[in-house]
Amino acid sequence: MAVISKIDDEKLVLILDNGDQIKLDEVIDKWHFKDYQSFLRFAVSTMLLNEDNFLSIKLDGTRQDIKPPAHSLKD
Repeated sequence: MAVISKIDDEKLVLILDNGDQIKLDEVIDKWHFKDYQSFLRFAVSTMLLNEDNFLSIKLDGTRQDIKPPAHSLKD
């Protein structure tokens, strides 16, 4: 994903490119979210409420734990 972020006057602005908006739109459509705000609130709440720093997903019929990649985390 290519995301440019800017924080200005207590606002966060995200600029998505390289097909990232297409991926975001696919998720919103697949999960039937009404808008980006609803999706982001759900995603952030899910991560905040989780007691661990990973999520479990179902992929090809098998549950798998997923974590953010190391390059996305603080050292």
